[in-house]
Amino acid sequence: MNCYMKKNIQSLLPFLLLAIVLYGCRKDSYKSIGDQASTLTPLAGTWKLTQVTQTDEDAARKGFPYKTMDLTTLFAYTDFRLTLNMNGTTPTTFTTTPGNSPKIIRLASGNWKVDDPKYPKVLTLTNATDTALVTLGSYPVGANKNLAISLSKKDATSGKVMVSYSYVFTKQ
Repeated sequence: MNCYMKKNIQSLLPFLLLAIVLYGCRKDSYKSIGDQASTLTPLAGTWKLTQVTQTDEDAARKGFPYKTMDLTTLFAYTDFRLTLNMNGTTPTTFTTTPGNSPKIIRLASGNWKVDDPKYPKVLTLTNATDTALVTLGSYPVGANKNLAISLSKKDATSGKVMVSYSYVFTKQ
């Protein structure tokens, strides 16, 4: 390479670097991903109980090795059905049909609502005289087609959660 070519390349180098920087700084165009998926409307429908897991919370606190147990086949849990009705995007009524299953939700029917319509965590089931609070474990959105809820039993004296139950439902 001769001296003339070397000077030409050296004089062009700042312009080449500037061109690369300016090209790299151009605004990218992204397509809209659409509206946010609703976490509330997929809750509507009839749900069949498919899995029940019991957790001994006291054993978990104490570090015992046996903390959880699958109860699904010990009783007729898979007979249990939960129907959540909606009017558009507003929760309305619910019904539970235990069949031969233990009554995991003590209320047979009534109205339901959520604590937060955008990101619900707690379902409040009410009838004329009673209320049951159910904690949501997962929403049936995207790849997850299951509804998971959990219920806890507390010690009457201390208020500590002693046993919790995780219920997984699939839509019928």
